[in-house]
Amino acid sequence: MKNRLFAIGAMILMMTSCTQDELISSDKGKEPATAGSCLTLVGLSSPQTRVSIGDKTGDVYPVLWSEGDALGVFSRTAGTDINNVQSLLSDESIGQNSGVFTSDDVKMAEEGATELLIYYPYRASTELAENDNKITSTLSVEQEQSRPGDSHHIGKYGFAFAKATVSGPDMLAKFTLNHAMAYVKFSISSQELSTYKLKSVSLYDKETKTPLSGVFTADLDTDELTYGTDVKPYATVSLTTPELLASAQDIYLTTYPADLSGKEVYIVITLENDQQTVTIPILKEGKQLKANAVNTIAVNNLKLSDNSCEWYEPVETRLLAGGWAYGESNCLLTNISTSGVSNTMSVKARGNFMEVEEPKYAKTIFNCDLNNDHKMVYVNGSATDFSPIANDYTITVNAYKVSGGYDGGCGQVAIYGNDQSTILWSFIVWMTPTPAEHIYGNTGYIVQDRNLGTYMTGEGDNWKANGVYFQWGRPTPFGWGAKGYYSMPTEATSVRFSIENPRYLLYTATVDNTKSDWYLGAWTGARTDRKDDFWGNPNESSTYLNPSDGHKSIYDPCPKGYRVVSPGVLTEVEKSGEYVKLSSIGVIRYCYDGTNYSYWPLAGARWGSNPSDRTSNNSTTAACYWSNSPATSYGNDKDQGGSTIYYKAADKTWTHTAGRSHAFSVRCMKDTENR
Repeated sequence: MKNRLFAIGAMILMMTSCTQDELISSDKGKEPATAGSCLTLVGLSSPQTRVSIGDKTGDVYPVLWSEGDALGVFSRTAGTDINNVQSLLSDESIGQNSGVFTSDDVKMAEEGATELLIYYPYRASTELAENDNKITSTLSVEQEQSRPGDSHHIGKYGFAFAKATVSGPDMLAKFTLNHAMAYVKFSISSQELSTYKLKSVSLYDKETKTPLSGVFTADLDTDELTYGTDVKPYATVSLTTPELLASAQDIYLTTYPADLSGKEVYIVITLENDQQTVTIPILKEGKQLKANAVNTIAVNNLKLSDNSCEWYEPVETRLLAGGWAYGESNCLLTNISTSGVSNTMSVKARGNFMEVEEPKYAKTIFNCDLNNDHKMVYVNGSATDFSPIANDYTITVNAYKVSGGYDGGCGQVAIYGNDQSTILWSFIVWMTPTPAEHIYGNTGYIVQDRNLGTYMTGEGDNWKANGVYFQWGRPTPFGWGAKGYYSMPTEATSVRFSIENPRYLLYTATVDNTKSDWYLGAWTGARTDRKDDFWGNPNESSTYLNPSDGHKSIYDPCPKGYRVVSPGVLTEVEKSGEYVKLSSIGVIRYCYDGTNYSYWPLAGARWGSNPSDRTSNNSTTAACYWSNSPATSYGNDKDQGGSTIYYKAADKTWTHTAGRSHAFSVRCMKDTENR
């Protein structure tokens, strides 16, 4: 028989008997952080969840239900049909700290009581274990808060559960939810950084790796939580509408309950303005994070000098694109000589602090794209060995012209942690005389006279003018020669995979659901798997011709002061350039000032759909050049490529989009923001 089930939640949402100490001590000389108070509220991830923490009265924080809140209900009682049924908050409970929830069309037991297993918030994908009363779910690592002080989001990220019994004609069940998660209230203020907007705050146990978010299982019989292997020792909450830090701001984070007593943990605070991002990791003494409690952390008068890591650079002027980097540029532009040219590079980490570690060693991983046997790139005096990074977190890169070697080319160095095995980051060493800058007509674009990686222009009628190739969005190149060239089927469900394998072209042959992209994301093949901001110019238009020039990102492969050309540059070259067949190579010749020419060689490509080496006639077949933009916006599920010019000499055709796994040439233009 189907009935209407009324679930009356007599939530004890204002409790006075379990006040706890502050989680983390505040700055010396400042007022201590306010102690948190226990509460019973509800949470987890559902777009319908609207629970929030009310204003504190005495020692308690009331928790208020909002329109759209919903419970999920299971039952194992024989004869029932209750399998993850949604139970919605009634109108009269909106704004209250206890709630009445209703479900329609629920089949109860014909006789006797019906045992209910209740959890909050409702999620259609939630499942009950086959035999035990266990529910497995996920606490999001990345959480969002709408604006400072607004705690409506917390119900999306917590988890609460209860068992109840329904019997009799009234079909009522009274219960109290057991709230399983801990809540952290950060109170942030700053005088020095008051002109920045507070963007996000993270809690991170970097050293002992205490689980704070990820997959967990709640046992409704024992009230215990167990954690799976997919857990993280950190959690982050970001503001979708950040505001200037002109006054103290409150931001709320949901975590697993955890005993951080005696441990040093990081509070990682990120701010931003129109020119730069500031991330400050602050090392603090941790204490216990209790479930069902608000744990307050106060950071008073935040300053750049609060940065606790000498190896971390808090200020980054390039777009972070949600990621991390080491050093201030991915490309060192340097000349060479027989005696060597020395260059000092910073290798400090920046960006997402939870993804970086202290760099300890450096090594040459590629000497010259034209012949890797020519030892042209040295790190701290060695072309083959690991060497320690200096105390100020710099390395010295030496570029040599060797006997029988070339006048330039492209090499690569990498940095490592303690294991001397896993690559943390790598840098291009572009050995060339200083490229000339050409002003392209009346467009305002200032473009280098040669491809990235070469030491000559196409005017020289030499295939060495081709430079190196890049898969769209990656900061690491692949050379013209076969030596030092490697490939593998892509497994890049995260950016880290491509960073740790900088010498490998990540091809799509034999790999499902790639849409011709080396970056797989969630690996569903959907448009949402794509990452359009790798090179700083995501396309919000509906065509390949993105009208924006973008900004330089941390993944951009061009040297300091330059960035990958925008689609506007490629459009100008196509409009006014002409194909010319020279004796050894073909070029697109573009008259940039009415008299003089820039040359864009037909350098061909390495094809991401095929792991084999390049074809032998690339110098006369096609001109393939990336812009810094994807082809179209996320609204287009069909066209998921990168914006390019692809001129095919055989039939004189131009194509404007290509799969992002292909490795094409790159030309750099002046970065007006000098990043």
